[in-house]
Amino acid sequence: MNEYVEQGITLVFVAIYLAVMGHHAWLGKQKVHSLSDYLVAGRNLGGWVVALSFYATFMSTNTFIGAAGKSWDAGLIWCVGIVVYVGLCGVAWYVVAPRFVPLARQYGSLTIADFLGYHYQSLALRRFSAAIIVFASVIYLVAIYKGSALALEGMLGFSYPVALIMIFVLVTAYTLAGGFQSVILTDAVQGTLMVLGAVGIAMMLLLRGGGLFAMLETVKSQDSGLVSWSGKMSWLDVIGLSLAVGIKYVVEPRQLSRFYGLKNKKALKQAAWIAPVLVCVTYVALLPVGVLSHALIPESAIQSSDEVIPYLLSESQIFGPVVSSLFLLVLLSAAMSSIDSVLLVAGSAMDHDLIASNRVELESEGVSGVRFWVVVISMVSVLVALSPFAQDIMSMTSLSGALYGACFLPTLVVGLFLPKLSVRASLSSCVTGLFAVVGWHVVKRFEWTSIHEVYVGLFVGMLVFLIVTVIDGLQDGSRVNEKSDK
Repeated sequence: MNEYVEQGITLVFVAIYLAVMGHHAWLGKQKVHSLSDYLVAGRNLGGWVVALSFYATFMSTNTFIGAAGKSWDAGLIWCVGIVVYVGLCGVAWYVVAPRFVPLARQYGSLTIADFLGYHYQSLALRRFSAAIIVFASVIYLVAIYKGSALALEGMLGFSYPVALIMIFVLVTAYTLAGGFQSVILTDAVQGTLMVLGAVGIAMMLLLRGGGLFAMLETVKSQDSGLVSWSGKMSWLDVIGLSLAVGIKYVVEPRQLSRFYGLKNKKALKQAAWIAPVLVCVTYVALLPVGVLSHALIPESAIQSSDEVIPYLLSESQIFGPVVSSLFLLVLLSAAMSSIDSVLLVAGSAMDHDLIASNRVELESEGVSGVRFWVVVISMVSVLVALSPFAQDIMSMTSLSGALYGACFLPTLVVGLFLPKLSVRASLSSCVTGLFAVVGWHVVKRFEWTSIHEVYVGLFVGMLVFLIVTVIDGLQDGSRVNEKSDK
């Protein structure tokens, strides 16, 4: 099959995919009459579609390129992350969701930042939370844009800047049109493609390499450390990176925003088992890909673990031209299902929670404001992705996860179950968690330590939150005693 026919097949698949996206964007736009419609789709969605959206939103190109390729350097020990990811996904659905969903309905909440503001009755916390969300979202968007552009560069031969700008235009326009409704509808299609793609690439890799055990023997003969459980990376580093990424299931706004769409308890129970199963299947299929690829890819052909999947699909062509074209749709789905969700969350945080948090606004103005900031934030992220400041995909992904974990795990998750809330504790833990993560990340970049910032951030954020909560509780008790004595 010649090159022009192969490109023609690819373009046909891409055209069909974009047509489906356009249809969903059009459907979503017809139902947007208020800010509530644009951000939470009327809170009337079933379990299957929400579970697929929850899954698809998390499984970005960071997963299919960054996480799948990382075991090229780390070895088989990288697969320890499967337990972390699936466990944290279960925590999100079985611990956080049953408490969060009814409270969000009670408050009439539309975003995570306004949920915290209502829950703690603090405008300052709402605004600071929104600022954290925007900051962490940009970091994560840079990683997704970079991963998706690398995929297009490898598959279609576009230059990196051209691929980046193409994705920016497509996904930004799509997000502007339909909001949460169209995002959810398309996520269901994208999620299905991603599960099939993850299983497909694992199966084709094994078939091309002669089976799992034969490939492991080949890799072992090249470097025994790659297939050893003592590994090429320490357990502490592997769990740290996995925790920093997986903690997003529990605390990241784009994931928790999926809970807003559930229509009832039945839908919640259904989604609670579907989402972890999808996550488990995908990570079991993808995380070993990098290490097994040593059996097929010459050592000198790869400069970075981020290049493993693009190399397999372009140079090695393990799928063949037709199925490789289909897998390109998987990578596009992975990118767009994450970018649109993060843009929606960041845009709403900027307008609804930072700019318009203390004024009454018309619903139509709210939609226009969010759309404006969606464009601005998307442009900023693309510019950073084009600059030398963009780090490797896994580093940026784990940094954003560490920020969310340090700032929101104490305030949001622990705060869901406390009988008495402390505004001072929530603000203090968010501020100290933020500076702890950013500061430690800088220290790690200078190679003064190898400990991941997620450990430091979680420890500092949680410790400050608990100490200040106890102090405030003791002070409140002292005031009560003084009043009773009088």
